[in-house]
Amino acid sequence: MVSSTVYGSESDLDQIKYILENFGYEVIMSKEGNIYVPIGSNPEAACLKAVENCDLFLGIIFPRYGSGITHKEFEKAVELDKPRWFVTHKYIEYTRKLMHQFMHAEDGKRNGFDIKSTSVLDSVKVVDMYNIARKDWCQPFFNTSEIHLFISTQFHDISLRKKELQNRKK
Repeated sequence: MVSSTVYGSESDLDQIKYILENFGYEVIMSKEGNIYVPIGSNPEAACLKAVENCDLFLGIIFPRYGSGITHKEFEKAVELDKPRWFVTHKYIEYTRKLMHQFMHAEDGKRNGFDIKSTSVLDSVKVVDMYNIARKDWCQPFFNTSEIHLFISTQFHDISLRKKELQNRKK
């Protein structure tokens, strides 16, 4: 499953999907409309069910927060201990360092600090997403080609990933 905000990143996500499919993966992403939505279910519930059903989870943090469903997908992937990788735009790392003093109390706990949406950053909640991701492997990127390199390195050998999944289930 590829989890990310969609708006403004459509062509990047198309490229990522193409690379993963060429390695033999069945890619699930809401942008493609291939997340099963049960009757009476809402988009959030359907996306969280997709996280439960996926074998591998790739989270992408762009400098846009969106609706918040991606954030919940990240939390669900961590909660379920899914095999997961994250890539994050370098602006988010920078923003985390810059905003940390405002976003956290002296005891280190997150406070209610927020910002008004701007064209540069629509929510500091992208930093909260990054804080979830950085507990695992979180590869920084500035342009999409850097994501391609990371994805190619991690996912080029589908047979190896299948073996790892089988060993994990034992």
